Amino acid sequence: MKVIFKHMVSGFIGNADDMIYYYDPRLGRVLARRKPRVKATARNYAFGNTIKNIMSIHPSPAYKDDLMSYAERCYNTPLFKGVRPLWNNLYMKIMFAMQKDYPGMDLNTLSRADIIDLALPCRTVSNAVAAGYLPEVRNWQELTAAL
Repeated sequence: MKVIFKHMVSGFIGNADDMIYYYDPRLGRVLARRKPRVKATARNYAFGNTIKNIMSIHPSPAYKDDLMSYAERCYNTPLFKGVRPLWNNLYMKIMFAMQKDYPGMDLNTLSRADIIDLALPCRTVSNAVAAGYLPEVRNWQELTAAL
């Protein structure tokens, strides 16, 4: 819903009264929506623990730059102009796609040493593209920074 501010407030972004206020750059105005009420379940905690473990591997800055370069090459369309894609979305996509190829692998216990020892395809972006985890883009072979 559109928000109209009174009393000389030019804009508010944040949470207040079970509502979330945010600025939409496409519309050029502040919008509001209800704060979602999510029930805590065992599955939510399990998924959260998996994400925490994947992020605890701490990819190198060069690997992150390769993911950003891949994202800019892949999603450089008018829809995404001005929006900087996040590297972690592609990182998660690679990890979960890799889990499908290696059914015995558990992302809850995966470590950097396991990735290196088993020579898993997620070590570089170019290996992930070659394995089919990400679609091919121009010059994807150049993205060889190690995890």
